[in-house]
Amino acid sequence: MKLLTNLILGLFLTVNLFGQEDKVNELVSQGTELHDQGKYDDAIAKYKMALSIDKNSPLANYELSYSYMAAGKYSEAIKYSKKVIKQDSGSKQGAYIVLGSSLDMSGKPDKAIKAYEEGLSKYPDSNLLNYNLALTLYNQRNYEKAEKAAINAINANPKHGSSHVILSSIMQAKGERVMSLLPTYYFLMLEPNSKRSKINFTNLKKQLAKGVEMKNDSDVSVIVPTSIDSLFGTAEMILSLMAASRLTEDKDKSEMEFFIETNRVLFAMLEEIKKENKGFWWDFYVSKFIDLIQSDNLEAFSYYISQSTNSDSVNQYIANNPDKIQRLKDWIVK
Repeated sequence: MKLLTNLILGLFLTVNLFGQEDKVNELVSQGTELHDQGKYDDAIAKYKMALSIDKNSPLANYELSYSYMAAGKYSEAIKYSKKVIKQDSGSKQGAYIVLGSSLDMSGKPDKAIKAYEEGLSKYPDSNLLNYNLALTLYNQRNYEKAEKAAINAINANPKHGSSHVILSSIMQAKGERVMSLLPTYYFLMLEPNSKRSKINFTNLKKQLAKGVEMKNDSDVSVIVPTSIDSLFGTAEMILSLMAASRLTEDKDKSEMEFFIETNRVLFAMLEEIKKENKGFWWDFYVSKFIDLIQSDNLEAFSYYISQSTNSDSVNQYIANNPDKIQRLKDWIVK
């Protein structure tokens, strides 16, 4: 009789635990939906209800920390993300991201960097931990370490557009024009038509035209880049000469014709330089854009990444050349 009683009690406790877990998951699901709607306070209330059932739920604690961060309540986000990290659960990687971001946004970048680095010691291939570390280091003007973190983020997830954007910003801050352009081209290939695409496309065009000044109708000043002896120094010079030609012998070309020609000359020059170089920049970016020319996708690419301009010529080309655009898209994902 005692054995039967113990079996019934054990079964009751098991059913009760499963029932509690289901209720917690349901409340977390409701909270996540509210969070996605931007109703952070309502989401927080749902997560707290879940924690009233199971105060140690890693998922509820993590989602609560994330909503606190989104709501700008960083001290609470830090508190709950640390709790998740101590639990050593499946939400631990995300908790490091919340912890670092909350520390950074609350004016504690040095502690944020330590949090990201601690997270990366456990999850070295995390795209978002590397990306957030790169962003914080960039804001601290620690460009060398920021560059390494951004490259690690890209290696972890090449399709994460923001990683290419931050790498471009880092290299621009370092005064490396070509090394700033390459991630921007790649980002626009991934995300050709959004609000931030327009910002990055505008910056791309400015970088391509950098170093040239029209003093009068017959006098064009070309500033020789100080990094002429650097890794991409020759390509830097070619870009300046191309920009100068736009103001002289190439005046009759349309904006798009000149853009296509500039892209062709730049990527062809990089193909020549690549023969003597290897490493991330050459193997990841340069190889891709060399193949762009060799696969005869350059023209379509130049129009495709220009979509954020919403110009009639770009829209017309894309509408009239569906086969070329589809071939480009197939090339992008290969």
